[in-house]
Amino acid sequence: MENTELLCEIPTSVTNGLLAQLEKEQDSDIRAEIIRKLGEYPEPQVIKKLWDLRNNLESESDDFVQYEIKLSLHKVTNHPNINIDFFLGNLEVFQSKDNNSQAPKVLIDADLMEEFLLRNQTTLNSEATRVMGLVLERKINPYIGEMGLIQIWHNIKNLKSQEYANRSIIELLSKINVGQVNLKEIDLEKYPNVNLTTAIQVEIARKYSLAGIITIRDREFIASGYPFVGSPSLFLQFLGEDTSPASIERTLKNLGKAAMEHEKVKLNQLLENEPQHNLFFEDNLLLFQGWKIEKFEILCANNNLTSATVILCNTKTQERYTESAFKKGSVDALFTAFNEALAHLVEIKHHLKSVYLANLKEGQQGDVTVKVMVEYDGKKVITIHTHENILKAYFFAYVKAMIAVYAPDEYHPDIHSTRELTYLHKIGERDFRGLNFSQVNLMDGEANLSDAKLMGCNFSKANLLEVNLTNADLTGADLSHANLSKADLTRANLSKANLTGANLTDVKLDENNLTLLDGTILTNTIMPEINIEISGESRLEKVGQLLKHIDPKSQSRILAVHSMTDCIWWDNPLGQKFWEVNQELIERKISIQRVFILPEVPTQKHLQVIQEQLNCGIEVACICHEKAKNVEGYRWDDTNLLISENLSVPRNSFTARRIMNGQTESGYISYQTRVVETDKSIFKDLWEKSEKLSTEANIQEQLANLST
Repeated sequence: MENTELLCEIPTSVTNGLLAQLEKEQDSDIRAEIIRKLGEYPEPQVIKKLWDLRNNLESESDDFVQYEIKLSLHKVTNHPNINIDFFLGNLEVFQSKDNNSQAPKVLIDADLMEEFLLRNQTTLNSEATRVMGLVLERKINPYIGEMGLIQIWHNIKNLKSQEYANRSIIELLSKINVGQVNLKEIDLEKYPNVNLTTAIQVEIARKYSLAGIITIRDREFIASGYPFVGSPSLFLQFLGEDTSPASIERTLKNLGKAAMEHEKVKLNQLLENEPQHNLFFEDNLLLFQGWKIEKFEILCANNNLTSATVILCNTKTQERYTESAFKKGSVDALFTAFNEALAHLVEIKHHLKSVYLANLKEGQQGDVTVKVMVEYDGKKVITIHTHENILKAYFFAYVKAMIAVYAPDEYHPDIHSTRELTYLHKIGERDFRGLNFSQVNLMDGEANLSDAKLMGCNFSKANLLEVNLTNADLTGADLSHANLSKADLTRANLSKANLTGANLTDVKLDENNLTLLDGTILTNTIMPEINIEISGESRLEKVGQLLKHIDPKSQSRILAVHSMTDCIWWDNPLGQKFWEVNQELIERKISIQRVFILPEVPTQKHLQVIQEQLNCGIEVACICHEKAKNVEGYRWDDTNLLISENLSVPRNSFTARRIMNGQTESGYISYQTRVVETDKSIFKDLWEKSEKLSTEANIQEQLANLST
């Protein structure tokens, strides 16, 4: 409201007069003077007119007029009161008035549009570019939700600048329609399983009779009941070469069906592949080093003893070893006979820790899955096997464990099914380390893997929607391209895990359902491209937690900028706590470079803070706040920045920023490559322009010429 009130004070009659005069004036000098005056009035009509003039610079033959257009546009778009609220309040001015396009009306997701605008060089960006190409060719009549437009403005402002964000919004509004719905009129009971953002987009699509929605968040729309939605890749795949409006509309109408068929194909491939591993193993019963299990049998006698016999055969020499054992239990007898036969091939060094059984089907002939855990040389190996014959399930699971122990190079982990994992988590010790659950779908199961040991497991492309992974140990697990949406990862250990491409929408990690960073160990984790808007004390706590998990062997370094123009923050309890984290990093041989932004005349307290950090081993540079107000187009006099760069695992690098705008604070923690690289570049420029300090010289003397 404050921005609107301030702008209302501008005399509209003056700007209307100037705009009318500009329309008629032909003299270049007078036109330049009028345009210069317009730069003093950041009104909607003025900004729109200057933008139109800028887009038609070639029609202005006079270089001086062109210069004044650029300068005045810079002034009005750089005005502090020109922001997203201003544009939303004046949509009727900035929206295209001649939009009578007959092309299919399509809602373009803000995330997709942001990929296009920020030019991230990825496969996703190339698909976003192709979709936006159809928009620019007027083959799609594009819409965007009001919340999406707000998101784009804030993200571009944080990454670039407010002026850049303002210019981007003006350009978007000239080509894209903004869909608006009244939140109070949305019946959220119609959307019990989707978030508010998704519900709003569906309501916009229905209100404006849109042909469909193209979004990179297509999975989130599955539960919305809206059929005409798809990802850029799926849309482009089914669109093909024919990009006519009719073909686009037809493709959008079939997107829901196409998405379902796409999922069915993936599921059929999964079902076709699953049983082949077990069947191949059973048909051949290969052991290792050219040996196979030629035969095994079990006989039960009346004296309550069970006899088991195992015959091993060399496939090349036909050499054989036959061993038998007598035990009270069938499984005990079979395992013992196999161990005695195995002793002819290797020195027995393993110890059977546990055997667990789970029924996958009810009834007398139901399938069972057996999990075996053996230990050798202080290491644990876990294998599982599913079979309708209970003794074969026990034996084959044990045989696989022997291959893993004595011939690890010849051991190939099976791809286990969803039902195996769903049943196994209910029984015995919750230890599944090293198992291959690639592409499992636990969305419809009970999916409780809390406290489970999942070290080194393969969950690539798995659907772990809403899975409970509280306190789970996922060290080294492959979660690439897995759907972890709404999963509970509170206190989970993701050290050295691969999260590339993982869907982390609404990931739950604590009682407030905040972010991926709460209570989760992320040491050297290959992180996805996530950006989290967070400010205040919670941001500092999370940054501190992430810094404590830095691996000293990872060749990491910290690059930081800290503004000390308003108060000495390091003296308060939060600052002291963060200083302790800094000291721990230095003790662990992790280098820190910090630029302090200082007032023109630093106080003794400023010098004391700087001296303490220099003495601790931090590389320190200083710059006057006046010089920091414009470095590469950024204002740094009211900004704090910290970059944690991991040279060993670059995808574990992150950047955190705090921005003060008057009394309003904003901030983020980002693992997005483009954000990290941008912040590193800006830090480098700021570092080069700053005065480097040394413990060998008097700090006061070094800072004497700071403001000159």
